[in-house]
Amino acid sequence: MENNFYIASRLAKIKLSEEEKTRINHFFKALSNDKPKQTDFFQYCKNWKLAPWIYIQMNRNGLIDKLNENIQIEFKKVYEKVRLENQNRNTEAVRFLAEFKKENIEVAILKGNLFLHTIYEDIGYKKMNDFDMLIHLDDWPKVQEIYFSLGYIPLGFGWGGEKSKAAKYSHTGLSYISSDFHCITGTQWGLKSPTSKYTVKSENIWQSTSEFYFNGLTIRKLSSEFNLLHLILHMGVYKCGIRDCMDVYNLLLSDQNFDEDKFVELCKKSNAIDKAHFTLQLANLCSDSISDSLLQKLKPIKNNFLNRRLNSRIRMAEESGDMQLSYNDYFHEVEMTVFYFSIFHHFHKKLLLYLRLFRLMIWPKASLLQKMADFVSFPSMSKWLITRIKGPYYTFSLIGEEIGLKVTILLFAKMFFDTIISIKNYFFKKESYFGYLKKRGLNPDEIKRAVKEIQ
Repeated sequence: MENNFYIASRLAKIKLSEEEKTRINHFFKALSNDKPKQTDFFQYCKNWKLAPWIYIQMNRNGLIDKLNENIQIEFKKVYEKVRLENQNRNTEAVRFLAEFKKENIEVAILKGNLFLHTIYEDIGYKKMNDFDMLIHLDDWPKVQEIYFSLGYIPLGFGWGGEKSKAAKYSHTGLSYISSDFHCITGTQWGLKSPTSKYTVKSENIWQSTSEFYFNGLTIRKLSSEFNLLHLILHMGVYKCGIRDCMDVYNLLLSDQNFDEDKFVELCKKSNAIDKAHFTLQLANLCSDSISDSLLQKLKPIKNNFLNRRLNSRIRMAEESGDMQLSYNDYFHEVEMTVFYFSIFHHFHKKLLLYLRLFRLMIWPKASLLQKMADFVSFPSMSKWLITRIKGPYYTFSLIGEEIGLKVTILLFAKMFFDTIISIKNYFFKKESYFGYLKKRGLNPDEIKRAVKEIQ
C-alpha cells in the first residue's frame, strides 16, 4: 500500500498522470475497508494543513465515497472553516482594494489569494495568514491613510519602532488588521528584503504584470516567472512541506507558456539560482513533474548551506519515504519574539524576550535541532555532540537566509543595546503599543489572539 506522503503529494496535483491515478485509486480501494487507515490518512492531511485541498481533490476525482461518513465529515469541517475564513478575508479586502482603485493606486495580488482564482478555482483550498499584495513604495502613505479611514489597526510599531514610515531595511510595510479581525494586510513593494542576498528590481516586476479580475475589480497579477520567483524566495529552508511545494508545482502545471530560459535568467539576475534549485528539487520530490531541463539549467556549483540542506533532505526522503520530517517554523518563532520585543518598552520585559531570543539562536531545543540537521532518528552520541556545537550555525544561517547574515548579527546586537537603554523608560514615559490600542478603545487581548492565529 502506498504511503500517505505519496498519495497526499500526488493528489495535490492539479494534473495527474495515468500512473498516479492508478496508484491513487488502488490506495483508496484498499482504504475503503480499513477505518483505522482512513483516520490515519485524515490526520496526516490535517496535520500537514492539506485537508482542505485534498477534500476538494477527492470530490473532483470521485474518491470521497471511499471514506466512511465520519471521515468525510471531518474533512468537510476543515475545508468549510478555511473556506469561510478566506471568503471573509476576500470580502474585507475588496473594501480597501476599491479605495485603492479610486486613488489610482496600482496593486498586484500575490501568492495564495491569487492562486485560489487562477490555479485551484476554489476559495477554500488552503488557510492563509494575510492578504499579500504588491504596491509601489511611493503609494505607501496613501495606502495607510486608506487603512486608517476603514478602521484598520496597525500590528505593532515595526521592528525598529518606525511606525508608519517605510523601513529602509525592509520590502514590506507595517501589517494592519481589520476591525472585525477577518483580514491582515501584507503590503509590500518588493519580493524580498533588500538586506538579503537576493536582488529583484521592482521596475522589472511591474513591467511583467497583466490584468486580473478579483471579485469584480480589475487588479494586476505578476507573470508566472515572477510568481514562481516569489514563491522560491519565500520558501522556507525548513518550513517546506507538500502544502508549500504544491503552489510551486501547480503553478508550473497550470501554465503551458512558462518560459524556462526567461525564468533562469531572472534567477541569475536575482542571485537566486541556489534557492531555485533547492525549491524545485523538493517540489519534484512531491510531484515528479518539474522538467529535467529546468533542474539542469539551475544546477548549482557551490556546496553551500542550502545545497547541503537539500542533499540531507533528499537522503531523509529516501530513508523515511517522507521529506517533511524536518519541517519546522523556527524563523516564525524568532520573528514573533522580535515582534513582541518591539511592542514592550520596559526593561524587565525586554530582558526576558532578549534572553528568549538568545536561547533560540544559541541553544535550540534538541527536537528542533534534530530537524535542522535532517535526522530521521536520534543520531549517535558523537554525531549529536557535533550537531549541538553547530546549533548556532544552523540558526544564524536560517535567519540569514531570510534577512541577510550581517543584518541578523547586527539586529541581535542592536536588541542587546535596546534592552539596556530601555531602563530609561521607567523614568521617561514613552507610548507603548498597548497604550495606543487602549487609547483607540481596543482590547489588546483580541489583537494578541489574532496574532497567535498566524501560522
